[in-house]
Amino acid sequence: MINLLNWVLRLKVGLGEWLLLRRRSLGLTQKKLASELGVTSQTVSNWETSKAIPTLTIGQTKKLCQLLQCQLDEIPSEDQ
Repeated sequence: MINLLNWVLRLKVGLGEWLLLRRRSLGLTQKKLASELGVTSQTVSNWETSKAIPTLTIGQTKKLCQLLQCQLDEIPSEDQ
């Protein structure tokens, strides 16, 4: 399923939608992701609905990539 997901995610999607799809495909809840990153589940919700852009430390960014099983360059940037 991850291979198909990677193909779908290569289509032009925004950061929020990408985070939502990736998180759900890995069976992570907003609460679990938030807890691992040291933010609130409302913060994760705001990222996924594009109400806010993540501002993470380097450590949090590494953890996000680990949790979402991705490389940093796979994460869409807001200017794409």
